[in-house]
Parts: sequence; C-alpha cells; structure tokens
Amino acid sequence: MSRQSHRQFTGPFSAKSSPAPAQRIARDGAIAAALALAQRRFEATFLHAPVGIAHVGLDGRFLLVNPRFCEISGHDAETLIRTGFQQITHPDDLNADEALLARLNAGELPRYAMEKRYIRADGTIIWINLTVAMVRDDADQPELYVAVIEDMSDLRQASFEAVHDPLTGLLNRRGFACRAKDVLAHAAHARLGASLLFLDLDGFKQLNDGQGHAAGDACLVDIAQLLKAQADAGDVVARIGGDEFLVLLADRDAQAVRAFGEDARLALAAYGMGISGSFGLVTADTPDPADLDRLIACADDAMRAAKRAGKNQVCAAAFI
Repeated sequence: MSRQSHRQFTGPFSAKSSPAPAQRIARDGAIAAALALAQRRFEATFLHAPVGIAHVGLDGRFLLVNPRFCEISGHDAETLIRTGFQQITHPDDLNADEALLARLNAGELPRYAMEKRYIRADGTIIWINLTVAMVRDDADQPELYVAVIEDMSDLRQASFEAVHDPLTGLLNRRGFACRAKDVLAHAAHARLGASLLFLDLDGFKQLNDGQGHAAGDACLVDIAQLLKAQADAGDVVARIGGDEFLVLLADRDAQAVRAFGEDARLALAAYGMGISGSFGLVTADTPDPADLDRLIACADDAMRAAKRAGKNQVCAAAFI
C-alpha cells in the first residue's frame, strides 16, 4: 500500500476520533449546560412540589426530604433525617406499611399506595396517602425508595362531616343508612336476626325551652355518650335529627335485645332534668338491606305507641 493511500485511509478516521479542541470545548459545554438545566429542573420540582417527596434508605431512614413533606409531617428536615418513617408512623398502621414494603422488596409489587396516619411533632395525628416505589442501581439491586406523600386531612374531615352529626359525633341519617345496610347484609348472609331501637326523648323540649339551647345541646351529647357506652362494637348508633336516635343491634338474641332497651330506658330515667325516653323496638328475623326504610318506619310507629302509652317505656312491635 502506498504512503498516499495510507494517509487517505487513516486521515479521516483520526480526525473523527479526535475532535479539535474547539469542538471538544463546545461539546463539553453543551453537556454541562444540559446537566445544569436538568439539575435546576429537579431542584425546582423537588423544592416546590405541592406534595411531599422523600428519598428513603432501605433501613427506613430518610435520606432527602422536600419542604412540603416537612409541612405535612410537622417535623423539620434535620429531625426527619435523624429518624425514619417508623418513628412518625402511627403504631396501628406500621405493620401494614412494613408488610407492603416487604412485598415491594420481594418484587411482588412495582409500587404500593396506602392511607395511613402520621404523628406530627405536636402530637396531633393526620391522615396521609402514601405512594412508594423502589429505585434500583445499575446492577438491578435495591438502592432506595421514593415516597410521595399527600395530606388527606381535609378530605378525611369532609368525608367524616358528611356522615356524622356535628354536635354528638354520632352517625347522621345518611351515615346510618350506609353502615346499617352493611350490617343487615352481613346478618342476612350469616342468617342472624337484627333489631332496631328508635328513641325519642321525653321532656327535651321543656328542657331546651326552659334552660336554653346550651343545656339542650349538652343533654344530647350526654345521651349520645350513654348510648355509645351501652352499644357493642358491631352495633350502629346514630342521631337522625332533633332528639331522635337509632340503635341497630346486630347478632343479639331476643332476651339480649330486650335487656338493652330496658337498660337504656333506665339510664335515661336516671339522667334527671325531666328527661326520659320512649323507645320503639322491632326485630327482623331475616333482615334484608332493602328493608331498612321499612324497619325504621316500624320502629318509629312503635316509639309513637310508647309515647301514647305514657312515655318512659319500651314498646316492641312485629316487623311486617
């Protein structure tokens, strides 16, 4: 091969593989500018995101937290990075969170989301929606978690207020209907009976008019607490308006239902201030969620019969 042909072969190859200094400087400058832009955009997203963002180590320690997460959790960044998610998670939610994390580590889930509670620095408890994904290194090994945290407090509060009575904290009529239908469906599936107690207070109007609305409100709160104290975990207690209350009794035999009604009557009679209770009681041996309105109407009729019979008594009626 001639020297000329050799130069023709090697010349272009050498020029292509070894850019001139000016070209290298321009290329390096463009790369640096692109990296700087990406860094600024990441920082802007991280610092100004409307949701909390955290990088979490495999041991649960916070590695990096953004300002919004600090606002939501109520802890400053330094405190969070000294601790871990376990320290700010409500104890009742920790097992569920760690179980999902274990499934994420095992590759069973690409990510997970859950609602859980945080304990803020001032001791208050807030609800958050947590979404967690894993970041893997170049060798496809777990490196860290990325967590996105959304404050659910306002939404939870709005949902609570929609189905609860603001004075007593009991379920309202809407909340009772939702919960009662679930209880009746379960009772029907388990072939259990269900009983409904309809309470209307005796003497409440006189108390409210004579001693004022503050005294009337205090009385309603006391009666609500009295009914809740007597109810079991599976029972449904509601204030459906004015001085009217409902108690749905699940998984009780006839004797236990009658005892509940009589105990509630005696407790109200002992309350004082001229207050007692007229109770209507009805039992469905084969409950059906579709029968809820009819069940309430029957219990209401029985309560009115108790009023007509002299008040301060429990009147039982057949469910027809």
